Amino acid sequence: MNKAIKVRIYPTPEQAEFLNRQFGSVRFAYNKALHVISSQYKRHGLKLNAKKDLKPLLSVAKKSRKYHWLKDFDSIALQQACINLDKAFQRFFDPKLPSRYPKFKRKHSRQSSYHCMSVDCGDDWIKVPKLKQPIRARIHRKIEGKLKSITLSRTVTGEYYASILHDDGQEAPAPIQSLNAAQVLGLDMGLTHLAIDSNGTKKPNPRFLKKASANLRRKQKALSRCKKGSKGRAKARLKLAKA
Repeated sequence: MNKAIKVRIYPTPEQAEFLNRQFGSVRFAYNKALHVISSQYKRHGLKLNAKKDLKPLLSVAKKSRKYHWLKDFDSIALQQACINLDKAFQRFFDPKLPSRYPKFKRKHSRQSSYHCMSVDCGDDWIKVPKLKQPIRARIHRKIEGKLKSITLSRTVTGEYYASILHDDGQEAPAPIQSLNAAQVLGLDMGLTHLAIDSNGTKKPNPRFLKKASANLRRKQKALSRCKKGSKGRAKARLKLAKA
């Protein structure tokens, strides 16, 4: 059965610089494919598929003068960007899913890259392609079985994480066939009270959202007062992201 754990990683400054460029290349592949699909449909009415039509062009782009720098990064991660865009279009065209048209990825939003070849991990490190030295990690659970993939990500606040997918070799648990009525408890979620169970016990609502919304408004006002491009605005943006 496949299991995934998310761990915090601590790259060195050199490794962090490479990861940021890796995220940039994945973002470039995604945005470039989205631009080509949108522009070709508007100008010529062509319906291109990101997975079938544009993903094979990545190998061609690496041989060109303009995009030869893509060779420095993991090819699987670049291909996965096109696959993710194709999934986004599938959700957009599915009438059962309320998904919007895919948007361009921004530099300061959450970044991620997928790796499934030449990956490895130990007790306190992980190894990904194109990096000679392993990245220090805080692995809090034992990883058993076969390692399948590692997805690296960077939050808006600048923290790095790794989602490790592995197959532990065990079968999925059997579904529950019957329930003991004495061990079943019903819950009614509400606004006045957070929850009321079937025995009549009431849990008060702590109003976390109201307090968090007030804090969020203060951080947004502080950001709006800062001058664009200043260091103070960059600090205010991080405080807003942590709110």
